[in-house]
Amino acid sequence: MQGNLLTTLIALIFYITTGLFGGNSGQSEVIPAQPVDIGQNSKYPLSGIVASQQVNIRNDSQSGGEVIGSAAKGAHLVIIDEKNGWYRVQTENGTEGWVAKWMVSTKKLPSGQRDKQTMIAGYYVENYQNDPAGQTVLTKNLGSINTVIPFSYKVDQYGAISGRHYSNPFNLAKSSGAQVLALVNNIQGSNFSSNTIHKMLSNASARSRAVNGILRLLVEKGYRGVNIDFENVPARDRAYLTAFFRELAAALRPRNLLVTASIPAKTYDDRSSAHSGAYDYQAIAPYLDQVMIMTYDEHYAGGAPGPVASLPWVEKVVKYALQSFPAQKIVLGLAAYGYDWGLGSGKALHFNGIQNLIRKHNLVPKWHAEYKVPYFTYKSWGVTHQVWYENSYSASYKVDLVKKYGLKGIAVWRLGYEDPNIWSVLRQKLL
Repeated sequence: MQGNLLTTLIALIFYITTGLFGGNSGQSEVIPAQPVDIGQNSKYPLSGIVASQQVNIRNDSQSGGEVIGSAAKGAHLVIIDEKNGWYRVQTENGTEGWVAKWMVSTKKLPSGQRDKQTMIAGYYVENYQNDPAGQTVLTKNLGSINTVIPFSYKVDQYGAISGRHYSNPFNLAKSSGAQVLALVNNIQGSNFSSNTIHKMLSNASARSRAVNGILRLLVEKGYRGVNIDFENVPARDRAYLTAFFRELAAALRPRNLLVTASIPAKTYDDRSSAHSGAYDYQAIAPYLDQVMIMTYDEHYAGGAPGPVASLPWVEKVVKYALQSFPAQKIVLGLAAYGYDWGLGSGKALHFNGIQNLIRKHNLVPKWHAEYKVPYFTYKSWGVTHQVWYENSYSASYKVDLVKKYGLKGIAVWRLGYEDPNIWSVLRQKLL
């Protein structure tokens, strides 16, 4: 996003308050800040496939247990534990129980192989308790998605970490060998809070508490690492933000935990920018294992209509980032949404919502030859609307940049709101 402080704030407020971008739901837990020793990871969860014609799922690990469900041959199961020749499993619809081990085949991707893969990451968000959108996509694309980033935790001004552990997608991802990164943001209420993050970053004790809380969270829950998503960071906190990443890397790397961040896209270093000025690419590069560059919102709800992520702009962002980060640290953010502008402001829409508009108004979308994105206009109640959005075709051009520049991979914002055909594009071009 470009522009002054006011328009940046408007866009950030809209980013959180729309149903499209969502946020945390349900009960939160506060993560204690005391450092902990890291233990040995269990071999579970595992990915299981029903090998027999059909299996009964029982409430106990014995043949006399009550049948509480069933699964057909080829169905995917998450194996959580085992006992006495039985697996404790979770089905795709959430049923949890026991099945005989001989009826299930297992597979888990070795972690060494996983880390060498081209990254195909998805941000997992629930707009409400047990929102199925993200989990449905994750279940259908376990062979493609190798990194899951749940939008789960936040930090307050004192450095305390709180949030919710999404156990279902976590187990599902881990069962297929995918790594899971715990996302930590600076949302307070419905906004990325500039005041909160300033107070935390500018206080050494608060930074230390945040670092220790993140470490404890990763170890206790079994995350592969952290993804820091601090937005609306005051530009004057540039040195403090760099210090935070340095301190975080010092704590996490000795435990073999990844330090990653979702960082704002930029094409030059505007140190006064309320959106990106705090992010000193060159200074933070040594402390980050991966950066998910948010190459979207080139045009945003609070600004003028235009592409969410035109190809020339995205490539320009990549070229600038390569001046500071090695290519294998850069993960390209991929938008899975669009904006509908009317009466001077925009409204975020996911792909299905955009398709509903096209059907409702009997429209034929246009293709912008230079920007490599679809768009269309329509009238409603006398108001002319412009809609710019992303689909699998526009995504394919951006995915080509990963190969062209040797980048680490792609991160889709967000699971459940994309053009379903995007996954076949990613499999074809990246796997």
